[in-house]
Amino acid sequence: MPYGPPPGDGNPYAGGSPYGPPAPPPPPGQPGYGYPSAPPPEQPYGAQPPGYGYGYPPPGPADGRTCRLCGGYPAVNATVRGHQGLVLAYRMLRMHGPFCRTCGTATVRDMSARTMAQGWWSPASLILAPITLLMNLAANGRIKRLPPPVPGTHGPQLDPGVPLGRRPHLVGLLVPLSLVVTVLLAATGALGPKNDHDTAYPGPAPTGFTFSSKPLPMPTFTAPTFPAPSFSLPPMPSITVPPVTTPSDSSDGAPDSAKVGDCLRNENGTSETTDNHPKVSVLPCTDSKAQYKVVYKYFATSDEKVCEKQPKADSWYTSKHPNLPALDYVLCLKQLT
Repeated sequence: MPYGPPPGDGNPYAGGSPYGPPAPPPPPGQPGYGYPSAPPPEQPYGAQPPGYGYGYPPPGPADGRTCRLCGGYPAVNATVRGHQGLVLAYRMLRMHGPFCRTCGTATVRDMSARTMAQGWWSPASLILAPITLLMNLAANGRIKRLPPPVPGTHGPQLDPGVPLGRRPHLVGLLVPLSLVVTVLLAATGALGPKNDHDTAYPGPAPTGFTFSSKPLPMPTFTAPTFPAPSFSLPPMPSITVPPVTTPSDSSDGAPDSAKVGDCLRNENGTSETTDNHPKVSVLPCTDSKAQYKVVYKYFATSDEKVCEKQPKADSWYTSKHPNLPALDYVLCLKQLT
């Protein structure tokens, strides 16, 4: 049967390869298709051994700890702390590991720098902030003992930045330092007034002491008296200021001294409703020549409408000073019958 299956189990290559005898397998220890390769040579610590690639990740850490921030290893368990003073309260901050060398160094520097700048502004912070910095120093020692993360095992890492000694936050340490120096100076008396008894004078050393139970008399002294200097001041010059005259005031200036309850008279004797140049004089209210009585006096104004606030007033007298408005005034008047 030319079109039937070949003899055997139907595999055309069951009886051998139609292209010739099969190739012999490679000898042991040499790489080949389908055969394991020889073990790689010993690699230094931290370097990625060859053979991992094309989708095959490197082996994980022996202790199973990876950085919580980037996923790299080796990593160590550590807790980084921070402190903030809030005048009457405070806040404690902490971040737990594990951390790799790079991310742990960045975390310690950042939280310690913030503590140096923000950790002194409450009474309790003066004690808690130094303790926090010392605990971060211990955590930083554990992180510094780690080697760098294995290449290819981590993602994006934190930037450690410059060391703490080169950051401006270091100025915050001057706050507790100045407080300690002030307390020490106050305790030693360097800030207080210096008495004469504190001064030591050279002299012979005493050879013996005699103590007595009687109280010592208090020393008495008399303060010297000094004659008081006498001097006389030169006479002050006298200045006479001429009176200010306005067209609406009288020549003797009598209306300027008028007050509530005084009586006035217009010497012009006009019967007009408005007199732009009155000649007003102050008279006793018992005088039969009195025509008006002062009900109220407004200062620093020349607006006669202010007299509308006084129900008893039916007339007014306005004094206006063009150069000194503060001297203006209005007399609200009541006409006498």
